[in-house]
Amino acid sequence: MARGSEQLQISVHARYGQALSKGSEVAKFLVPNPGEEVSFASTPIQLSMKRCLQCRRRYSDESLNFCLDDGSPLVAEPDSDPTLISPTVASPPTAPWTGVPPSASQVPQSSRRLILFAAVILLAIMLGGAAVAFLYRINRWDSSNGNTSNARESQETKSPKPEQDKSLPKIEPTPAKPPNLSGEWRMVNTIERTSYPAYTNLRLGYHLVIDQTGTEFTADGEKVSENGRPMADFERTPIHVTGSVNQSGASATFVEEGLRRKTSGRFEWTLTKDGNELRGTFASTAAKSSGSSVATRER
Repeated sequence: MARGSEQLQISVHARYGQALSKGSEVAKFLVPNPGEEVSFASTPIQLSMKRCLQCRRRYSDESLNFCLDDGSPLVAEPDSDPTLISPTVASPPTAPWTGVPPSASQVPQSSRRLILFAAVILLAIMLGGAAVAFLYRINRWDSSNGNTSNARESQETKSPKPEQDKSLPKIEPTPAKPPNLSGEWRMVNTIERTSYPAYTNLRLGYHLVIDQTGTEFTADGEKVSENGRPMADFERTPIHVTGSVNQSGASATFVEEGLRRKTSGRFEWTLTKDGNELRGTFASTAAKSSGSSVATRER
C-alpha cells in the first residue's frame, strides 16, 4: 500500500491563528482500508479579513461589524498572499490611576474662574464684617466716654467745692515727742562674727550714762565685764557714744579707748514699748566683730 501524500498549504492571517488563507491545496491521505487510495482535488480557500481603523486589530469573523475593543466599525480589506502569521497589534496602553488629582493646568478655565470669584466674595465679606465690628467698638467707646464726662460735669455743677477760709490760720500737725533715753543703762554686746575665732560668743558688759537733748543724745561709760565676770578697775576701758532717737528706736556711733588702741563702731537699736530696753545689733573694728546688742535702763 503506497503512503504518498501531499501537504496542504495553510496560511493563517487571523490574530489567534484560526483563519486559513487562500492557495491551499488538497492533500492526499492514506485510507485506512488496505488497497484503497483516496485523493482530493486541490481547491483554494478564500477568506476575507476585517480591520479596525482605530486600534488596527484584524478579525476573520465575517459576522462581526464592530471592533470588540473600542466599538469602531470594521472595514473589509483585501486578503494578501498567505505567507506569514500576522503579528498581534497591541491596543494602546492605558495610563494607570495614580491617585493624584489633576493639576491646576488641567482644571477647566470656567471652574478656576468660579473658585476665584467665590474666594473674592468670601474675602470681601470678612473685610466688611471686620470694618463693622471696628466701627461699633469706636462708637461704643465714644458714647461711654461722653457719658462719663457728662456725669462728671453734672456732679461738679451740683456739688461745688467749698472755698477755704483764708482768714483761719493753718493748723500744722504737732510732731510726736521722741522717747527720753536720759539715765543710766547697762549694755551687753554678744560677739557672733569675728576675724579672731577666740572672741566668738564673748559677752562684753558696759555701763552707760545717756544725756538726751531733743532727738540727739550722748553717752559716756566703760566696759565692766567679760562673760559675766566683773573686771578690775585697771582692765576697764572707756567708751563714748553719740546718736539720735526716733519714735521706734535709736542709731549711734561709738569710740572705745582700748588698752592698746582705739576702736570704733555703730549701734542700731529698737526701743520697746515701755521705753526701758533697747534691742539691736552692733559692729566694731575690733577684730571685725559684730553681733547682738541689748541695753537695759537701770535708772
